[in-house]
Amino acid sequence: MQAQRIVSLAPSITEILFALGLNEKIVGVTEICDYPPEAKRKPKVGDYQISPEKVVALKPDLVVAHEVLNMRVIPVLKRLGLRVLSANPNQFSKLYAFMRAIGRATGSEREAERIIRSMQERVAQVRKQAPRQPVRTLFLISVEPLWASGRDTLAHEMLTLAGGRNLMANAFSNYKAVSLESALGSAPELILLAGPKAQVILSDPRWGRTPAIRNRHLYELNADFVLRETPRSVNGLEQIARFVRKAGT
Repeated sequence: MQAQRIVSLAPSITEILFALGLNEKIVGVTEICDYPPEAKRKPKVGDYQISPEKVVALKPDLVVAHEVLNMRVIPVLKRLGLRVLSANPNQFSKLYAFMRAIGRATGSEREAERIIRSMQERVAQVRKQAPRQPVRTLFLISVEPLWASGRDTLAHEMLTLAGGRNLMANAFSNYKAVSLESALGSAPELILLAGPKAQVILSDPRWGRTPAIRNRHLYELNADFVLRETPRSVNGLEQIARFVRKAGT
């Protein structure tokens, strides 16, 4: 049965639902769901902490969740008898599969396939233009405190597809805090920052010893494009690819 009342438990999922044309079927989102702007007008079920009571009160016939962000509340909602569809789409292939699953559950398979085909074509174009020699890259998601992307994230896959070498991939998985010593010691040729705060790095003379800063290869990315797993992730991939090519020439 196609879902008619859908609750989203993460900003990335809300984006996917809207992209699939399911606006009228979305009955609940989180406080941090801010794209597209219409999402802000939907009833709220919590922020980073989801209220099971608020979810149940909306009488959804489908709850769509992120396996990592919502790991604590998913078992609770299932015990309450709710139908929960979840994934951790930390690779493009997993993101496509998740979008197809949402499409099947909501009767929007055709739109899901259309978006996926477009994404795949753009990803293929980026791969074709990637430099042959991988660019040594430090992918930061925060400066204060210092956090970076390791392996097993969509950000890591984006960087790899674009021709970058993630300097923290062998150190850890997911996103974790890194010491300034290890960041500087990795001697990045390129520093990517998910969001603003590049000035914090530029004003610290210790960073000036890295090849990336000496050659002016520090770039700010749109955080939503590179940290949320959505159709707009391809925008993030293309943004990363431009900077990798700049640093690789």
